[in-house]
Amino acid sequence: MRLRPHLLDLTRVALLLALVYLAGASSVLFRPEGSDVATWWPAAGVSVALLMLSPRRWWPWLFGGIVVASVLANLTGGRGSAISALFGLSNASEALVVATILVPARGGRFELDTPAAFFRLVRACVAGAFVLGVGVALAVGSTGRDGLGAATTAAPSHLAATLVMLPLLLLPSQAGQTRGRRLELVVQSALLVATSLLVFWPSHALALTFLPLPLLLWASLRLGSVVVSTQLMVLAVVATGMTANGGGPFAIGARSSAVDATLAGAQVQIFLICAALLALPSALAGNQLKALLGRLTSERELAAITLATTEAIILVTDAHGTVLRANPTTARMTGFPVSEYVGHLIWETGMVPPERLEIVRALFANADGSSIPGSREADVMRSDGERLRVVWNNNVVLDPSGALLHAVFTGVDVTAERTTSGMVQHLLEAPVATAVVGTDQLGRVTLFNRGAQEMLGRSVEETMGQPLHQIVVSPQPARFVAGSADTETGDWSWTRADGTVLTISTTISVVRNGAGKPVGYLCVGRDVTEQRATQEMLVAALEKEREGMERLRRLDAAKNDFVSTASHELRTPTTSIVGYTEMLREGLAGEPTPEQIRMLDAIARNGARLLTVASDLLTLSELESDTSEWQHAPVDLASLLGHIEEAVRPLMSGRDLVLRIEPPTSEVIVSGDAAHLDRVLMNLLSNAIKFTADGGSVHCAVEADATHALLVVSDDGIGIPVTEQQDLFTKFFRSSTAQERAIQGTGLGLSIVSSIVEAHDGTIDVRSAHLKGTTFTVRLPLARVPAASTAPPPG
Repeated sequence: MRLRPHLLDLTRVALLLALVYLAGASSVLFRPEGSDVATWWPAAGVSVALLMLSPRRWWPWLFGGIVVASVLANLTGGRGSAISALFGLSNASEALVVATILVPARGGRFELDTPAAFFRLVRACVAGAFVLGVGVALAVGSTGRDGLGAATTAAPSHLAATLVMLPLLLLPSQAGQTRGRRLELVVQSALLVATSLLVFWPSHALALTFLPLPLLLWASLRLGSVVVSTQLMVLAVVATGMTANGGGPFAIGARSSAVDATLAGAQVQIFLICAALLALPSALAGNQLKALLGRLTSERELAAITLATTEAIILVTDAHGTVLRANPTTARMTGFPVSEYVGHLIWETGMVPPERLEIVRALFANADGSSIPGSREADVMRSDGERLRVVWNNNVVLDPSGALLHAVFTGVDVTAERTTSGMVQHLLEAPVATAVVGTDQLGRVTLFNRGAQEMLGRSVEETMGQPLHQIVVSPQPARFVAGSADTETGDWSWTRADGTVLTISTTISVVRNGAGKPVGYLCVGRDVTEQRATQEMLVAALEKEREGMERLRRLDAAKNDFVSTASHELRTPTTSIVGYTEMLREGLAGEPTPEQIRMLDAIARNGARLLTVASDLLTLSELESDTSEWQHAPVDLASLLGHIEEAVRPLMSGRDLVLRIEPPTSEVIVSGDAAHLDRVLMNLLSNAIKFTADGGSVHCAVEADATHALLVVSDDGIGIPVTEQQDLFTKFFRSSTAQERAIQGTGLGLSIVSSIVEAHDGTIDVRSAHLKGTTFTVRLPLARVPAASTAPPPG
């Protein structure tokens, strides 16, 4: 379980107060015999640190805590309660004065990172020591003893304690500062300890006080402020402790009557103060110098990297125009090595075109650099003779007297941009048939090309800066701006200067800057006024045609309904007529006379014709209706030929014709309706027999290729004129040849054949000519999977 932050702070406060008590008690217990004050008071540094590391709102409570800890320490050392209380109050006042001076009133921490900060620390510690000295003088003087002498001993001891201990607590962490110098640190530390022991050894009477100081300077210059502060603490412990035991140059009084122990203690604290004043500022100055050098090195490296990676020409010259520095980009862009720039006058380098030599030389005519313009656009020569278009931004560096010291020229290659800009300008000014109009975010026109001018009859002067709605009368622009799309295309109504409204096919898109923020809109339009008018006329014509087709469809449906109804109504009485005629011929109403028989035969013959016509009309109506039901079964066309000769024999009666039927050698299987396919064969054969004169021949055969079955019926009869063959499969069509010869027929047979063949996904072809005979070829798709058995022919 982790402690809360304020609980950790309270723990730290308790530990530091305990340390104040222990350090104070130790100092009182080990003070010189007969002295009213201790010669070394480390509790002072701990007390100041306690306040500086705590929030200001806690200081009143901590002040009381320091007073209590100090009083207890003095009481533990054997002092009276009255003087212990005065000493405790003096110690707490010293800590409060030092902390108040060092800690900013607005909050924050005191950073000991510069010599200036150290001298601020010195001033604060001196002020605190002065307050402490006054308090000690008053406390000791109140007992009737030498208060001034006690103050001269206590003030240096507290000043030395705060100067030595506070840096250890206030210096920022310097981890890694001695990396690579660990051996040096060990050697220097060993020498410092040995020298300190030598100087303050009890049996050593020589005054060698100066020996530790060079070693502390060594640490301040090479090893950093933390090491110096630590070694000062070690030196203070060694010097104070060994002096108290009669050792060192300041304890002479302890071995003779010349100097007393109290004065010796004060002298050693003054020595420590001098050591701190000598070593710590040097160390802090060294840290500051290292930080500045490191920052300067980083900035130089960053500047070098920036110059090397910047895609711009950078030239630095002196006051006379001699190039002092050129970045790598200059060589990369111009093709000249850097050596041809550095050390040469800028107008003598190959990058300056011949016509600009005197212009560039004149830039350095004035000693104050006033002849160097801030920016300029000019050509730069490459090593291969090509030219770059460069925008120059120039700066001058002046010395304190205002004279030109350096000139810095920065050039950006804009060759591609200028080429593109020229092309865009040419495009905008070219007499194209496309209007390009740009606006800003408020809808004000910022771009108006030649195509827009000619299309709308408006000039650039009268449109630039005007709202787009003065040109576009459609609401689409406002809806597009209010929407979230990036591009939209549609027909807009644009107004010409003369008031004419044009239909413009317009594409509007959002124009965004490099950050993706919309900065305007671009409209690209094409005049489609005539095209849309033509389209509207075409749509109207198509609609009229559709209405006409619909009327024709309804008429055709009505005709089919009429034909179907009439055929049914005709078939019923005709069947009765034919039936009663047969009954009369058989004598059921009396034996007919020969004359009556002839009449009855005529009635029966014409009745049979009527029945045929009615049957054909019903069949054709059924084939053309959507309600027609078809059987889809495997049908062997060879089996149909097996009974066809028997079926057409009545038609051959009394005729002198040759009928040849050639069945195939194997099955020819198609998928379809056997009855309807049999009707196709019968109609074709009956027509061939009907339209072939006696002495002629009729041929019927079934063949097959890789994908289709072929049913071929041919004759050498009267034929069909070529000009009439396109109407051959039309209902009620009869050729002129048949009409001239008065050959009876309804003109429905071939129409029925065509409908049946189309329903079976087949085709029918005719090859004929007048008096040249006729050949019909029916092609039907073969069944994909041959059937095991075929449908039987109609009985």
